[in-house]
Formats: sequence, C-alpha cells, structure tokens
Amino acid sequence: MAFKHVLVPTDLSEPGNHAVRYALEEAALHQARVTLLHVLPPTTRTDVHYVTGAPGSGSHGFDLVAGGSLGVPSSVLPTVVRDDDSEVALTQLQDLMAGAPPGTSDVEIAVGHPADTIVRVAQERNADLIVMSTHGRTGLQHVLLGSVAEKVVRLAPCAVLTVKYRRG
Repeated sequence: MAFKHVLVPTDLSEPGNHAVRYALEEAALHQARVTLLHVLPPTTRTDVHYVTGAPGSGSHGFDLVAGGSLGVPSSVLPTVVRDDDSEVALTQLQDLMAGAPPGTSDVEIAVGHPADTIVRVAQERNADLIVMSTHGRTGLQHVLLGSVAEKVVRLAPCAVLTVKYRRG
C-alpha cells in the first residue's frame, strides 16, 4: 500500500520526536507528503510581560484635574516579552522538519483535545497514515491518564502506526 499523506502528531517530547524520525523515513519510501502536527490545550493563551519601563512605572505623577501626566514623559519604551506557546511550538516543529526535502512537508498547530484534534486534522487533510508515539503506560497509570494513541487508533479515518520509544 502506498501512502500519499502522512500525519505526524507530536507532543514535542523525545518519544514524539522519535516517531517523527520514523514518519520521515516512511514518507521518503512512499514519496509522501508529511504534515507535522502539535496540539495545544484549549486553555492556551498568550502572556505579555513588561520587563522595563512598564506603563505607569515612571516617576511622573498624574494630574487628576487636568487628566494628564505631570512632568516630562520618559522617552524609554517598555521592553515587552510575549510568551506565546503556539510560536514556540511552531519553531520547534520547523526545526524538526529541517531535514525534509523542500515542498514535501508542512507544520500545523491546532488547539483542542489531542485525540479528537488529531482525528479531525487527519480527516481535513485526507491523511492516509498517522504515525505517532506511545508512551507505553500500563495499569493504573493508563486508566488514570488514558491513551491518546489508543483513542486515535479507534477513531482515525486511516491507518495508524504507533511507535514505542525505548531509551537506550
């Protein structure tokens, strides 16, 4: 069976990156397109931090009657740091795909519950193979934490290859 489009969901962990290497090899054998996917939780947000010169941090007062600041405003612009999980993940995904031939791969960030989102993206992108890692949890840990890979296997519209990561 020849695959045309391989979807590779990763949580950007070492086991996830191990599955990416498997997927790239499989895609090369079939000359298939690869989509690397990272799913962010629904509660993801962007945080903004002012490191220096935060608004209102100057030594100038505020005139309540006139409605303006007292004195000469500072010309120092604040240094703003933005924590954006999607930008960080996008950079990591692009780094993982650096070795892929140009035009044969792309990366996607999605927000939602991992298993449901992976299945949805597989349907939208007409993937005919999903390659993903499994952490291999068993027993109580599996019951409490569930298995994203197991749910994807049950719900996926295509074949799913799970790759177990072994340290060593």
